Amino acid sequence: MRRWGWVCVLGLGLGVAACKKDVPQEVDAGVVETGPTALTEQEPNERPDQSQALTRDSVVTGGLTAEPNKLDEDWYRLAPGTARIADVTVSGLPGGDIKLDVYDQDRNRLVGVNSDGEGKGERLPNLFVEKERWVVVSPARKGMGGAYTLEVKYRAPNDGEEREPNDRAVDAAALPLGQTVTAFLGHSGDEDWYRVELPDTGTPGGEAPAQAPGAPAPAPTPPGAPAPTGAAVPPPSAPDETPVIDDGTAPSPTPEGTFGGSEPPASPPEQPAGEIASEAAASAVVDAGVALPPEVPSVALKIELSAVEGVRPEISVLSAAEAPLFTLQGKEGEPLALRNIGVRATDRVVYLVVKGGWVGAGKAQRRTFNAQVPYTLTVSQEEAGAHAELEPNDELLKATPLTGAGYREGFLSPKSDVDHYVLTTREPMLARVELTGVDRLDLTLSMVEPPQGDGQKETVLLKANDGALKEPERLNNVACNGTCYFRVEGSFRKVGGKFVKDFENAEQPYRITVTTVPDNGSEEREPNNTGERAQDLEPGKAVRGTVYPAKDVDYFRVDLSDRPVRTSLTATLLGILKVDVGLYLHRVQPDGKLSLVQTSDRAKGDQPETIRYSAEPGVYLFEVRDARNREANFQDSYQLTVEEGE
Repeated sequence: MRRWGWVCVLGLGLGVAACKKDVPQEVDAGVVETGPTALTEQEPNERPDQSQALTRDSVVTGGLTAEPNKLDEDWYRLAPGTARIADVTVSGLPGGDIKLDVYDQDRNRLVGVNSDGEGKGERLPNLFVEKERWVVVSPARKGMGGAYTLEVKYRAPNDGEEREPNDRAVDAAALPLGQTVTAFLGHSGDEDWYRVELPDTGTPGGEAPAQAPGAPAPAPTPPGAPAPTGAAVPPPSAPDETPVIDDGTAPSPTPEGTFGGSEPPASPPEQPAGEIASEAAASAVVDAGVALPPEVPSVALKIELSAVEGVRPEISVLSAAEAPLFTLQGKEGEPLALRNIGVRATDRVVYLVVKGGWVGAGKAQRRTFNAQVPYTLTVSQEEAGAHAELEPNDELLKATPLTGAGYREGFLSPKSDVDHYVLTTREPMLARVELTGVDRLDLTLSMVEPPQGDGQKETVLLKANDGALKEPERLNNVACNGTCYFRVEGSFRKVGGKFVKDFENAEQPYRITVTTVPDNGSEEREPNNTGERAQDLEPGKAVRGTVYPAKDVDYFRVDLSDRPVRTSLTATLLGILKVDVGLYLHRVQPDGKLSLVQTSDRAKGDQPETIRYSAEPGVYLFEVRDARNREANFQDSYQLTVEEGE
């Protein structure tokens, strides 16, 4: 019996074992987190070694003692075990002002948050905790105290997310071109720094290019410099391709088929000699019209910053040496779309800084922030490449260079944007400047003269605003000998009884194009719209010009002051289509004022106008304009000839 009993027991045990193999085993998942742990502050906690550890989501009830001679500090150690983003919030003190401070393990202060006033709490929404951090809760001033609640929430870090603190260059997050980062301006002192590495444009590293007028001095990155220690923004799984600057698309300043330093090839026998001469003349015109190219190669960036309610954004672009290259403040609660932000191609790294701008005045002045709503930031390279406008160019000294046979593409964004361009020539040239129209924009094109002395202001010499919304603008026969400056801006319009500039378009660029020809005296030289700027006219030699833009006035000067007797003058003006040109003869009085002596303005369309006058010795001005002062024609040229004798 005993033997069989053992067999049965053994069999029963094996059966039970067999049954257990068929039943799924339950795994002990540990304690299931159902919410934050409710804790009570543990005193003493005035030092890091006394700090209370918070390893998971927690809500701590604590209190600060009001002491007249010192601040009560409550230390907490954030130790989640793995890298986490901590959202730290502390409630306000009744009748007092509370603050948050963050320290590292060596008691170095990393972040201080004290944005709101008495009775209000503070929040740091995205503190990066790789191993551990210490958070200190204290009153803003001595003699304050009371109960508070500290709440800490942990979450896993996400790709493309800012990690605080990043308010210095050394902590700047790497932001690849074309990728987007999500971040907070979580408190009034928050600054978010990003490190942007620029593409290699092939600029020789052995010798820096010459510096353009008004350009900041180059600050090349030292070779072997260590990378910043701040957390990088991880790239997405499929990054966009970075556009490449195309320097080869600019129009060639030298025509194909010409050879420097040697005789041109013989022309085919069937080609007439007149055509050869014409081509040679055209080549000479183009060659003579080449303006000096920009001396410092640049890269144009596009910066897009989303809107955050209650935040007035401020963006700065800094060189590797943290020298400011560009700074702009937007409007509260509105996005920023900045185009063609110019940085030097010799720089391998630039820094982008985002912070809240100031609002209010006096004691009410404050920096804006929003700890509840994040912003998004994207930096990419402009597709226009070498033809891009280079911001900042809102001042003459920062004007974007133009060439005598090329173009630039620019944007008017934000609404207050003003763009300046500079054309530099080796010899006297005449420039034709054309500005394309843009949807939603009424553009104004001007020629501007820099201040002529200390305390003086710049002077607008020419202004074209003939076009309306979406329509182009032009300037003809602009005389340039050295440097000439041009301005592109939005036009004023009357809204609600006030003149405002409320135009912008950050998506569609305008194009400003310049073509130049040598100034040989056969064309008018703009600006010639005042007696002081009148163009000298040689008797017997015809000069051509245009009545453009509307209300354009052209003055031509004939000096007869050395003549002993009267001189008979015959002036002939050949008309043009659309404009009823008028011809007016003035004598310059000793005080500089003009005295009208004869007119010819029959308003017969393109029919010629003629003045015959016996002029006493003196200085005379011929004036050409639309007789009705309302029409213009940029395409067709009038011709003025003044001859002496009967």
